[in-house]
Amino acid sequence: MTLSAQMSETIFIDPESLAKNNSIFVRVTNTSDFQEIDFAELLKSKISSRGYVVTNDVSKAGHILQANLLYMGAQKQDLTAEGMLVGGFGGGLAGSNVRGGWRGPVAGGVAGTLVGSVIGGVVGSMIHVDTYLGAVDIQIKERVEGGVKGMMKTNTTYGSATSFTSERQVDSGHQEYRTRIVVTAKQTNIDRAKACAAIADRLAVQVGGMF
Repeated sequence: MTLSAQMSETIFIDPESLAKNNSIFVRVTNTSDFQEIDFAELLKSKISSRGYVVTNDVSKAGHILQANLLYMGAQKQDLTAEGMLVGGFGGGLAGSNVRGGWRGPVAGGVAGTLVGSVIGGVVGSMIHVDTYLGAVDIQIKERVEGGVKGMMKTNTTYGSATSFTSERQVDSGHQEYRTRIVVTAKQTNIDRAKACAAIADRLAVQVGGMF
């Protein structure tokens, strides 16, 4: 099985902050259709294996890690790794295949016909490369001495001709980082359960590797 991981945005955690307080509060939600795996425990295990303390007391944690497992399943024509990454944190999952052009369904059908004429339809139906995807949104809050001040802007649209922009002052004790991670698994005649388990493990490794 071939696994590959991509991030929508690179995150750099302050090493001095980690050295001062290596405790991490972890909260995981799973809004995907794949509920067979406990991603929360898997993620906590990966973080603990790196020498950090997973705490249940959010007030004492140096970092707050929130993760939402968005998708776990087969790649589809309108659901690709590229499309998921374009959406970024909090964005949509559906996206067209960025390869585009003539390499679409029609071209695929022509290529399939040509290949089928050579190797035979029976063999082609038995051997196929499957692709599965897993996507998780990550938000990390890093405790900062002296706090963080900033301005939050919200754009709201009313119909097709009217929009409204609002601003508010933000005072927080944490610096926030957000990203989306997508893992792709490819293998000939892949098993769904094994593919999703491997993807979940790689997602947890990628998230734990940020610290």
